[in-house]
Amino acid sequence: MYTPERLSVFFQQCPATAYLIAFSGGLDSHVLLHSAAQLRAVHPHLNLRAVHVDHGLQTPSVGWARHCRQVCEKLAVPFACEHLKLKPVLGESVEAAARTARYAAFTRHLRSGEMLLTAHHRNDQAETLLLHLVRGSGVDGLAAMPEVRTFALGRLGRPLLAFTRQDLQAYADLHQLDYVEDPSNQDVRFDRNYLRRRVMPVLEERWPSVADTLARAARLQRESRELLHGFLGARLPELQGSRTGTLSVSRLLAQDVVLRKALLREWLAQQGFERPEEQKLLHVISDLLHAREDAEPCVKWHGCEIRRYRDDVYALKPLPPHDVTKVLVWGDISQPLRVPSLDLTLQPEVLGEWQEYLQANPASVTVRFRQGGESVCIPYRGGHHSLKNLLQEAAIPPWERLRLPLVYVGEWLVYMPGVLSLQPRHVASKH
Repeated sequence: MYTPERLSVFFQQCPATAYLIAFSGGLDSHVLLHSAAQLRAVHPHLNLRAVHVDHGLQTPSVGWARHCRQVCEKLAVPFACEHLKLKPVLGESVEAAARTARYAAFTRHLRSGEMLLTAHHRNDQAETLLLHLVRGSGVDGLAAMPEVRTFALGRLGRPLLAFTRQDLQAYADLHQLDYVEDPSNQDVRFDRNYLRRRVMPVLEERWPSVADTLARAARLQRESRELLHGFLGARLPELQGSRTGTLSVSRLLAQDVVLRKALLREWLAQQGFERPEEQKLLHVISDLLHAREDAEPCVKWHGCEIRRYRDDVYALKPLPPHDVTKVLVWGDISQPLRVPSLDLTLQPEVLGEWQEYLQANPASVTVRFRQGGESVCIPYRGGHHSLKNLLQEAAIPPWERLRLPLVYVGEWLVYMPGVLSLQPRHVASKH
């Protein structure tokens, strides 16, 4: 049986500066909000807020937002609402688009040290496990939803995972809660609704406690996942490449195939990227790890690019457009220069002795980018050297070379990050 006292155990075990309740107005989130508000009678310092996200996908949603505001006013819970105007592109899952937008809104509202609370319950957990199972997920997907995880500036908690939908319905009936009925929840074109309306009733007819069984299976998968992550996390430092955050190709290839795949997934997760589908991961192994050393392979998926240079594997965010013909004038060399296309700021310190030299010998300072075929005279190394050779010597990956800012004093190239730094004493005789 669900009671506010059962919820209080969660608050004791998971303290936070405040709790932001994701309040849709439906049965589950209304039970969570109402029971949390009741606890303030015995826990007056319990800091609650609520946020409602109107996706703008249904005409009645404006009324639902108004209803949520009225409920929060009655319960004396501070309320915020975000009205979105979602327009999923052709072929995009409405469910996925709504979820992404909803959690982006939650991120904007969650403050440092707070915990976002969602009203997922045991039946949701069972459905999540089945969804991941039919999609062919591995142990991470089959672990379903954890009770608490990090999220945005704080954490995300699901305090109702131990309770069934029937438990929450009984609480709502007892307290005569007036909650929103979203008609889209009946639409079996959506995967989760199909499982809830068509699949779960058949399973429950045969195995009445199937929701409990599936929730237990998810818990066991989480335990296995924790063991696996611990093992893989301890192994990854042994495979580090020449740059921080990279992996060594040769060391990866020394592992057996199953371990190699698991290490790649763990590495990507640690870098903050989504784990790829099986087919993409196989492409990383076949097209990238086994590529010629002078090749420039790249395997992409949403929000991630895997590249290789020499013996290193890199996980990168997609490179933004960049105009290599752009010339930036560094007019005041006592101030930083912003390079917008690279999301980079050059500090005056990179100019070194040039700051003082230019006071007596004025010359324009510009930032340019490599076009190809450039060379630079380095007196202390004996004459001209091609930029290509210098970049190769410095082990700068090819995709970074066109994005390196080249700082010129007049027509003299004097600075490239990680590659070149010429001072006036090196080149004064040439001016």
